Amino acid sequence: MAFNDLEFHAVKKEVEVFVESIRPPVHIRDGLDIVFTIDDQSIEIGQKRPVWRGEPGEFSVLASVKITYVRTRSEWELYWMRASERWKLYQTVDTLTEALEMVRIDEHCCFFG
Repeated sequence: MAFNDLEFHAVKKEVEVFVESIRPPVHIRDGLDIVFTIDDQSIEIGQKRPVWRGEPGEFSVLASVKITYVRTRSEWELYWMRASERWKLYQTVDTLTEALEMVRIDEHCCFFG
């Protein structure tokens, strides 16, 4: 079940603040940036880069973090993208703030290397 309007805006605001804090300097954002999407009750965070030998303005996004809210358990599941391009559960936490802080710390270099 997707976030309701209040939940969506609260989640979006918190993730926007987090992503802004880890984005690269402005002068290199044309070549590398950090972006996010919210779909249903999942948040994906990844790197946005220009497509190699692509058209000007063409870019790709490589997601490396997925955070999903499990409403039945009131928990957040944090996933990382394996080299096999499959999501692997990293840890389950109680709050979105905890999940985002684990991504920031990236103790095992799973999210952004």
